[in-house]
Parts: sequence; C-alpha cells; structure tokens
Amino acid sequence: MKTVPREFIIEAWERQCALTSSASSALMHQFMDEQPAIGIYLLVCDEQLGGDAGSDQLIPLAAAVWEAMTRMRGRRLKSVQPKTIERADQTSTRTLETLEESSEFEWRESVTSLFSGCNQQPLLAFCVEILMAGNEEAPELTPQSVGMEFLLLKSAIDCFDQ
Repeated sequence: MKTVPREFIIEAWERQCALTSSASSALMHQFMDEQPAIGIYLLVCDEQLGGDAGSDQLIPLAAAVWEAMTRMRGRRLKSVQPKTIERADQTSTRTLETLEESSEFEWRESVTSLFSGCNQQPLLAFCVEILMAGNEEAPELTPQSVGMEFLLLKSAIDCFDQ
C-alpha cells in the first residue's frame, strides 16, 4: 500500500475525537466487524496492559489508523488473519526483547530502524505523538505500557499494510 499521508491520520483522529458517544460506538462496531481478529487481539492486549497505561488510546488510535489506511486504499482493507497477527506479534516481542537488552546507543539505533523499516512512517509518528502527549518534558517518566501500546499499534499498522 502507498504511504498514508499525515493529513489522513490527523483528519481521522480529529473526526473520531469529535464523535458523540453513540457515533463512536458505531465506529468501533464497524472496526470490529471489518477487522475482528485484530480488534480482538488489541482488546485483549489492552486489557492485559490494565490501568498502567492510563491513556486509553490504543483502540481509538488503531481505529483511526484503520480509517486512514482504508481511505488511502480507496476501499475496505483486507481482513487481517490471525496468522498475520501472530507473525507481527512475534516480531514485536523480538523487538521488545532486543530493546530491553540494549545499551542506550543500541536502543536508539533499534528505534531508528523500527521507523526506517516501516512503509507507514507518518502513521507511526502520529501514534507516538498521541501516546507521548503530556510526557514531552520528561519522557523517561512515561509508563512502560506506552512503549507496549506503540509496539501493538506498529503491529496493527504492519498487518493492515498488506
């Protein structure tokens, strides 16, 4: 798929933020209908993260990504299959393990390669901005769960980018 322009994700996010509660529920229902496997995967992961995340941004961000990528494709995205999610999850797990064992220099290189190897850099960058909102002054104090949310969103983006 072509790279989704930053404007698409900004518009999808702003539209989503402006939705009424019932319209937001309808959008989430549509997301779950069109992408049941990735939706369930993200719901389970979000629940496992528990209250530590505190941001409740994972599912709405994934839905905004899905909406922006659907707009870019010009038609409904292919339904993500469980095997695709499993591969993306394994990649994320390996990335997390590498990051945990890395020095600060190696960590920076790994994060840089995460972005440079991704076709959807504008989406990833936007997700980081939303997840890090309010933590710009002291990013080292950001809860660890934010990093997990980022990796989950990267997995979702990679799955959608078929």
